[in-house]
Amino acid sequence: ISPYLIMRQAAGLLLCLFLGLSVISAQDIGLGDPEMLLVRKRQWDIYGTIHTNGFGGGVHIDQIKNIHFQHGLDIEYTYYRHFKEQRMSLGEGKNLTYGKKNYFAMLRAGYGFTKILTTKHYSGGVELGYFFYGGFSLGFSVPVYLNILYLNYSSGKPEIETRTEIYNENIHNLGNIYEKAPFYKGFKNMKFHPGLYAKTGLSFDFSSDDSFVVKLDLGVAIDAYAIPIQKMAFVNKQYVLFTGYVALHLGNRKAKYE
Repeated sequence: ISPYLIMRQAAGLLLCLFLGLSVISAQDIGLGDPEMLLVRKRQWDIYGTIHTNGFGGGVHIDQIKNIHFQHGLDIEYTYYRHFKEQRMSLGEGKNLTYGKKNYFAMLRAGYGFTKILTTKHYSGGVELGYFFYGGFSLGFSVPVYLNILYLNYSSGKPEIETRTEIYNENIHNLGNIYEKAPFYKGFKNMKFHPGLYAKTGLSFDFSSDDSFVVKLDLGVAIDAYAIPIQKMAFVNKQYVLFTGYVALHLGNRKAKYE
């Protein structure tokens, strides 16, 4: 089964969940203490995320409008790997992801909201909500450089030497690749990929103290770029990246009187 088909099915499942939970939220089944929840003013948290193609981290800064709605900024940096990337050994302790053309990461900066569906009782519990964030996404692709084996006849007899070159699938293969070069070699040829992103999902706040944020997000994200990305040789360039992810948030919540 194609990974893309699996992710599309996951997105459909989340959409169904949102529709169902929206109906639940209309019934006003919140269990929290209104006198406690009404004094919420703002919150911030940092988070780490693991997604279907890598990992990342970010920060949320939200204003709390009422016990059921909050909105604010989302800033995230995340690394993206193609699902076909497979590390292999070249011997002598050297490893290589054969066919990899570029390292790729993205910086997202956006705005969004979280809708609280069920609030927590003052003694604890789980607060359930759904969220939507979107904004600008700036991708960074750094080309892969390799140390390539060559025969040098300048001395009159063949001698093996290595040269550092940008990976070219048309001339480089396992017969002449010695090892991968350091990551920073590609910085001089870094390319930028401006675009947009959106992410949505379900949010579960487990904190027993209302002044702290301990939250788990389950969601999906999409990034679309004007300049396509090519992570691997012999595959199509990608204008759109789609991922599913889990994120853990830890932070602080301030009340109006603080």
